[in-house]
Amino acid sequence: MRRLVLAPSTAGIDVNNFASFAVSWRDFSMSNRPALHSATWQITPSVVLSMYWGSKLPMAVVALGKWGGRELNFSSDIDLYFIRDDQTPAGPCEAVARGILRMLTGYAGSIPLYRTDLRLRPGGITGPLVPTVSQARAEFHAVAGTWERIVHIRSRAVHDHTQELPRLLAEVEHFVYQRPFDLDEIQRLQGWKEVLESSPAGQDAAELKVGWGGIRDVEYLVQFLQLLHGQIHESIRGGNVYHALRRLGVIGALTSTESARMLDGYRFLRRVEHHRMLQHQRQSFSLPDDPAQFLALSRSLGFEQSEQLQQALDRRRERIRHILESLFHDLFRGYGDDQAGEVHVILAFRPEPEVIERVFRKYSFRDPEKAYRLLRRLAFPRQQGLRSPRARHHLAALFPVLLEAIRSCPDPDQAALMFVQCVETLGAPAVFYQQLTENPETCKIFVDLFGQSRYLSELLLNHPGVLDDVVDRVRTGRRSTEESLLEELSSTIEGVEDDQELFRRIHEFRALHSVHVGILDLSGRMPHDQVLRSLSRIARTLLKVIDQIALDKTKELLGPLTHPKRSKESCYSILALGRLGGNEMGFASDIDMILVHDGVGQTRDGHEASQFWAEHLKQVTGLLGQTGTGGPLYNVDLRLRPDGAGGALVTHFDEFQEYFSGERSQLWEHQALVRLNPICGDEDLGQKVLDWVRTNLGRGVDQAEVLQELRQMHQRRRSVGKKDEIDFRTGSGGLIDIEFLIQCLILLHQGEHPTILQPRTRNAIAQLEEVGLLDSGEATTLFTAYQFLRMVENRLAMMHRASVKAVSEEDGSLRQLAMRIGFRASPAGSPEERMKVEIEHHTELVRELFQQHHP
Repeated sequence: MRRLVLAPSTAGIDVNNFASFAVSWRDFSMSNRPALHSATWQITPSVVLSMYWGSKLPMAVVALGKWGGRELNFSSDIDLYFIRDDQTPAGPCEAVARGILRMLTGYAGSIPLYRTDLRLRPGGITGPLVPTVSQARAEFHAVAGTWERIVHIRSRAVHDHTQELPRLLAEVEHFVYQRPFDLDEIQRLQGWKEVLESSPAGQDAAELKVGWGGIRDVEYLVQFLQLLHGQIHESIRGGNVYHALRRLGVIGALTSTESARMLDGYRFLRRVEHHRMLQHQRQSFSLPDDPAQFLALSRSLGFEQSEQLQQALDRRRERIRHILESLFHDLFRGYGDDQAGEVHVILAFRPEPEVIERVFRKYSFRDPEKAYRLLRRLAFPRQQGLRSPRARHHLAALFPVLLEAIRSCPDPDQAALMFVQCVETLGAPAVFYQQLTENPETCKIFVDLFGQSRYLSELLLNHPGVLDDVVDRVRTGRRSTEESLLEELSSTIEGVEDDQELFRRIHEFRALHSVHVGILDLSGRMPHDQVLRSLSRIARTLLKVIDQIALDKTKELLGPLTHPKRSKESCYSILALGRLGGNEMGFASDIDMILVHDGVGQTRDGHEASQFWAEHLKQVTGLLGQTGTGGPLYNVDLRLRPDGAGGALVTHFDEFQEYFSGERSQLWEHQALVRLNPICGDEDLGQKVLDWVRTNLGRGVDQAEVLQELRQMHQRRRSVGKKDEIDFRTGSGGLIDIEFLIQCLILLHQGEHPTILQPRTRNAIAQLEEVGLLDSGEATTLFTAYQFLRMVENRLAMMHRASVKAVSEEDGSLRQLAMRIGFRASPAGSPEERMKVEIEHHTELVRELFQQHHP
């Protein structure tokens, strides 16, 4: 070994003796040190060159493959090529090259040291043995492609006395890394890997090199990531796989777990490979078939049993394969030339201007250049610290799907803006991109949300912490019951004493479930009637939890309310009316409610029950209306209590009965009671109130008065409203007409038909048909109109988070709304024309029903 290390300084060494030094080193290398082996052979060309031409011969040896990466094993081939300066004569250089090759491959009975491979030299097997730098440059520019880029990742000069090679190698490095690794090259590399895997060796479970989860899997992934990110991250360049894996982990192209597992797997496979070659005394990449040999190999690696080695191999190969598939095999599939530009825009550090123009003109952006600059922020965030190679990797695979989803939105510009803003709130969006890449349908769902609902998009932006949970719920199809919602929210706030944190969690809960329901609605996964029920469940859950928080605050403020009979508690019930009472909440619905109490009890400081429950209701409404990130939880309306806004804030049950039995109550107040529903507080008291309403609703109400009010209201609907607006809510034949008609029928007839007293509009229509107060055609007309107009109302609420009763025909509002509902241009007209016809169809049918029932 000492003689070999000193070989460069030895003046008169002959070629035959040189072989014996190499054999001595090989015998010494039982310690498995491939880097030392490679470093030793870096000396060899210098020794031979000095023998043939002296140390100043202007030629060079360039190493490729494992020699270039300093990873030679005990039986590696040597990939190399020779090159000379343009002015250097070919003859002497070729003589030296042949001498080196004879020495390495063995001649005149000497022991062969290495198999050599010159097929990767400029010009290939038909090119000159020692081309000039100019010849190499011309050849490289003429034919260099994906394969040459991969090959030259590991190129390095191991001996160089030329003047021109350093410049050429710099040009080669620029070619390898500075050009974007575009879609066609990615798919070409995937194709080569698939061919390799389908070969007999690739199908062989015993194959260490090209088999499943083998050495080639690691090398392909590393080289793929180097070409993908090396343009920007120079630290990952170079031929050594070990170093590259570490650096890919440092820059974030691999997670720390992936980097560690790939390093461990590659190191272990190379170690097994070395031991196998030593055992076999020749180049071998397959595990032994013979059990005795397999056991011997296992023990040489420190395992007592063959099964232990097999398990260690299987575990590492499975990890390697999983990472390869998630980052290489499974991405960029199904794309063709039409998507190449989209991928280029993300992967290129400086995309070609003509590609940018071509790509963004294809989509429906109002300002393509502005859209490009906006979406470019996804690949290269404005904050340097947020730039992630892994995120850009997955974004490039996602981008064609993303742009196509954006194009299909009613408002592509809004969809793009909201998507970018959402991603920018995440900080590190690589996992989000990966989830969308793995589930393109989920990508479309989120883009639909961003393109159709500014309100829900902003809700998500204001609560980015819910995104992962939303994605998981959409992916798994998980639905919530009222019981599970209450359990989830109670668990979320349990033990939280800080009010600010408490309400942050409550607002986040509402954001999570509202966005989830919105996505299910927009994607057609949830019928609209179920959407209303789901939003009502969320509201009831929040009201129950807020009620308990408010009760604790009221007791803290006024002291507990003490019942005269200490074994009992003073009772109250919060009852919902309107949309929540009917289990028909929309995205912008208020909560209409009243509080009824039993009037019993007093605090230690002398506060009566009415004062206590009034303070409690103030606490409830204040907490519901407390502004969080993204606005209040709900707006609350207490005007449906007895005597309206001028009456007491809370009502004793006796006063409630007296008011609605007497003449002070108005017809519209009786109508409101149709939707009365207890939500929280004492269940028995809530049920008593509900039972009394069912027994007494409409009692004393004059039928002629009801019919007269119905006619007057209907007439007002026909005369009120702007001509340039479509008033689908309060206009003639709109939602209020439908609800008023149904509630009046209930008021007039629930005495003889108790089953028609249903708080939900849908159920009430069904029961009115059941008892014969509506025929099947009328019931269908009312139900269909109600469902459609509620959907229109909900889509508007998604746009504005406001209860909008009309939409203008003067600007683009009608078109945007029509497209959000699903209308598209057709021979029947534009989206807005088709929607207008649909609205007029339903409202006209409802108006006709009024005429039929009340001419």
